[in-house]
Amino acid sequence: MNFPIDCLSSCCNVDLNELKNGILLISLAIMPSPILLWRFKVLLFLIWGFSCCKISWDSVMRMSADLQDLFLYEAFLYFNPLLLVTVMVWLWGVNLWVFAQSTVSYTEVFDLDQNHLTHNEIWK
Repeated sequence: MNFPIDCLSSCCNVDLNELKNGILLISLAIMPSPILLWRFKVLLFLIWGFSCCKISWDSVMRMSADLQDLFLYEAFLYFNPLLLVTVMVWLWGVNLWVFAQSTVSYTEVFDLDQNHLTHNEIWK
């Protein structure tokens, strides 16, 4: 496996350690920053979300009025409980975050032991 590096170092009169350090520096310089990667992930997520919403909207708008009413009614019946539970857990996390930001200790107010959840554990 070291043949190309050894061959290159012997052909070009380059010290093997300098070559390895140079490759290491080049590979570190090419690595993008974590903030750039996070922004790229957010951009891909937004593009994916917009595409899903656009396809869904176009599909529903192509339906007849009767079928569209039936579809939206059934979708509301199926997904409303899931939405309510999701919003409830998310708001619970908001509540714990507000307590964490304030000086009030909710563990003492509600007489809880030290094995309680935090907003970070809820929002995982």
